[in-house]
Amino acid sequence: MNKILAIGLCGITLNTFAQQQPAVVKLTAEKLHSRVREWPYPVNGITVPTNAPALLWPATNGKNRVTPMESGSEVPEDPNIGNVRYKIMLASDQAFKNDLISSAEQRWAVYPLHQALRPGKWYWKYGYSLKGKDQWVWSPVYDFVIDAKYANEKVAPPVNTVLKRNEGAHPLLWDMNRIGEDFYRNNLQNPEAKKFIVFAEKLMRTPLPVEEPQRVIDTTGKNPREKKIILERMYHGFGDAVGTPVRNLCIAYQLTKDKRFILDAKRRALNIAHMNPDGLATGDDFTSGAVLEALGWFYDAGYSFLDVQEKEFLKNVITLRAKRVYDHLPNRFELHVSDNHVWQITLRNLAIATVAVINDVPEAKEWLTYMYEVWSARFPVLGTTDGGWHEGNGYFRVNFKSIIYLSQMFGDFSGVDYFKLPWMQNLPYYMLYTHPVGSASTAIGDMWENIPTVVKGEAWFADALTFRENNPYLNWYVSGIKAENPGYFHGTDDFLLFRLLNYKPNNKLPEIAPAQLPKSRKFADVGVVAMHEDLAHADKSLSSYLFSSPFGSSGHGHASQNAFTINYKGKVIFGGTGYYSNFSDKHNLLYYRSSKAYNTILADSLNQKIGEEGYGWIPRAISGQNIQYALGDASNAYGDIKSEFWLDRFKQINVRPDKANGYGESGVTLYRRHMLQLEGGYIVLYDELEANKPVKWTTQFHAPYYEIEAQKSDHSDRQNFDVKTDLGTVNASVFANSSITMNVHDKFFEPAVNWNKVTDDNGKIKEFKDQWHAGITSLPAQKIRFLTVIQIRDGQAEVIKTLSASNGLYHLEIGEWDIQVQLDGDKPAALQISGKQHPSLFSYGNLPIHYLGKDYRPQVPGSSMLLEMNGITLNKKEVVDELPDVAKFDRQP
Repeated sequence: MNKILAIGLCGITLNTFAQQQPAVVKLTAEKLHSRVREWPYPVNGITVPTNAPALLWPATNGKNRVTPMESGSEVPEDPNIGNVRYKIMLASDQAFKNDLISSAEQRWAVYPLHQALRPGKWYWKYGYSLKGKDQWVWSPVYDFVIDAKYANEKVAPPVNTVLKRNEGAHPLLWDMNRIGEDFYRNNLQNPEAKKFIVFAEKLMRTPLPVEEPQRVIDTTGKNPREKKIILERMYHGFGDAVGTPVRNLCIAYQLTKDKRFILDAKRRALNIAHMNPDGLATGDDFTSGAVLEALGWFYDAGYSFLDVQEKEFLKNVITLRAKRVYDHLPNRFELHVSDNHVWQITLRNLAIATVAVINDVPEAKEWLTYMYEVWSARFPVLGTTDGGWHEGNGYFRVNFKSIIYLSQMFGDFSGVDYFKLPWMQNLPYYMLYTHPVGSASTAIGDMWENIPTVVKGEAWFADALTFRENNPYLNWYVSGIKAENPGYFHGTDDFLLFRLLNYKPNNKLPEIAPAQLPKSRKFADVGVVAMHEDLAHADKSLSSYLFSSPFGSSGHGHASQNAFTINYKGKVIFGGTGYYSNFSDKHNLLYYRSSKAYNTILADSLNQKIGEEGYGWIPRAISGQNIQYALGDASNAYGDIKSEFWLDRFKQINVRPDKANGYGESGVTLYRRHMLQLEGGYIVLYDELEANKPVKWTTQFHAPYYEIEAQKSDHSDRQNFDVKTDLGTVNASVFANSSITMNVHDKFFEPAVNWNKVTDDNGKIKEFKDQWHAGITSLPAQKIRFLTVIQIRDGQAEVIKTLSASNGLYHLEIGEWDIQVQLDGDKPAALQISGKQHPSLFSYGNLPIHYLGKDYRPQVPGSSMLLEMNGITLNKKEVVDELPDVAKFDRQP
């Protein structure tokens, strides 16, 4: 059973512990997020963090629970998912007599409440019936609590309000039938609009597109699966290439009222409408979706320029392509933790086309109802409130257009400002901390290697947010990006319309540099802690990151729980390795996506699980002036792969996820990694490791762009290596209480081959070069501790002095920093670090705490404590484990 056992409560800072409580929380859930919903929410009498929760439940096909069927997957769709209808009942009493809310029948397994519930306990249940039947099977009764503090929160209106908003004449998109004249007048003197109109003039002179590949790739010698992928790649982007000009010409018409633009848009729209919906050029979900969106754009903006036959023709083509998307959504898409293709792109395509034909195609009202309800219940799908995105920044950017334009669209219809959601308000901080100006990003997740610095899509997205979010740190961030990359902003990008819709002449945006912000920030919902020496100048200083995701390695995320990455002077020193060649080819599954590619722990050379079951989390973090601290827990990340989705991906390429290929049960029961960034250019890692049998533990280090060189060690319990860079001194030393060995090499576990000619962001075919790796391995042990000290700095390295080592307790000194650490796995874990030049002290465990002539004791045994002076004031911070929101609120009954 998927249950969460939380030992103790979750107070988080000094003086906020309601009572004495254990410091450590042990999670025993098989997973925190399921690939498709497996249990209802909200349940167990939890107090929900809203006054109008969305009710969610596991779906059925009438006999069995619905299982994963993502778009683009080889897993066939369940033909029976369309045969089921649902109802919900909600009341303030178990008999369902008081304050009763009863839904109509619906095809999908979410029910967002569109009215504020009064404070107190509420009860609910859901039922299902087969299509055309009136025999309902009801769930047990579940309960939750509404807190009075959420009473005044604004609630999204019911869908009938949204549908009514879309009644009326074209153009309906972006509320143009109401604001069109204001849009025109407001942008008459907009310099960006003027530049875009010149661009549109040139666009009209370009030839009509034909159905041919965007690129030609040789398929000689490739197997059928590889040929299929290569053919898709040859046409990848075709839909955008032929659809974007239609959109741009419609915008130019709305900016100018010049009929030449809309007539050329018509010519192009009719051309692509005649393209084969089953052909290679516009037949897959991405290319067809782009064509669908473009046709929706013109049908709406150019409606009065169509004759009766043309209207009917376009309406039929839109309906055909829209149904190909929509008919596969209800009772499937809303259940998935994230069906990537739909959330990234095709939901936006369908939404735009749906609004265009909402009053002309009877089914379109159902399409819009479904999308609005799922949006209300699930957005943001790969985050919660902290602003983070689970899959890393490489693939986050694929979602940017949909985040911006669907937030605008549903806001237009509902009156809800989705840019004021907690996740949206925290999003600028996630961007600022995980991809600072002038610096590399976090080096984790699919395609991270494509963003060596802030790239165009990230820049445009951040800039778009400034039009709706009043955040001076975000404004500073965007200003810095523009100063560093003026060529990015040429006024014809995909976010232009959003800027035009929200344009305010002479709007001066206040800026504040992040020097006032904490040096580190925890994004618990997605499992990231970002630590910075100087956030405002990350291109000249040290930044480090610890990852442990409650989502596991879902989607484009990787099996990288408790992995760290380190950037120095804006460059990746330690990070993930390997290359994104395909979502699940051999290199991807056996290396790039696996723990072998990351700075984390292997047990008997075995990876963490791929899938939602291989999860981690961030129990603790402290932001100080001289010491930054994070604690990750990956105790649940190891074992056999259980996800049917991923097992099928291995099966597709005829590879077994067995021990020979780096997967299997290793017996890990505890893996807690403490990570500290110390002033002066030091990173300290302290690993607590346990298994149910003796295993060989390997702590890994990967340098994707630099060479690792082993250094001699005079002691068998210590290993050292250097990283050869042009940035300064980089070295590392690993300590254990027993003999350890080191292997330094430049080969991947599974070779990287660019067989389908993957390109970088500039369209250049990527060269898959070998990269450097170091693995430091223990003798077989059931319990062990590692201490790692990394120096990254200008000038010569400091010598690490061993002052004493007795009964597993090591006393070390490096520069100004004094380190005491317990490395005997059979003794209670302990780590204490204190500085002389920067008078700070961190303590974890049972070592005596003596700071500036005084003795201190933790309020909760087993907590983590930081003591620092701010002038003459003592800053004392103490933290114990705090659960992420998913473990607090979304528990299986």
